[in-house]
Amino acid sequence: MDGRIRTQALALIRRHDRILVERGRDEVKDETFWRLLGGTVEFSEKSPDALRRELLEELGADAQVGPLVATIESIFTHEGKPGHEICRVYDCSLRDEQLYTLDEWDAEELTPDGPLIHKVAWRSVETFRSGSEILYPEELLDVLRGQ
Repeated sequence: MDGRIRTQALALIRRHDRILVERGRDEVKDETFWRLLGGTVEFSEKSPDALRRELLEELGADAQVGPLVATIESIFTHEGKPGHEICRVYDCSLRDEQLYTLDEWDAEELTPDGPLIHKVAWRSVETFRSGSEILYPEELLDVLRGQ
């Protein structure tokens, strides 16, 4: 990170007791974790618009962005570097019903540096609550408890 606070738009997409997440990795911590899909809100872009753009880039899928569920301030360390994010979490649904039938898949995002592969999966909220898998930002578990 570059010492700035980033605004993130994140999608809370549900399939029964599961949520759609992408796998992340921190080699310094030797840790695999999961995170909601979404990304950085660009200057002059509204959060819902950023989320629709990110889901189209990451999944190739159109999304219906619903109400704001939570705003989470996350201060963390990733790959040994400090980070600070304001995460705007929205209830979302995907227009492509086929994506609800898959358990996990590799989503390919085209970037200026070439293709970026996202491991995407439906994971049970209970696996995160029990601590058997890690969900970031950690404060998201409090949001999920309240729903």
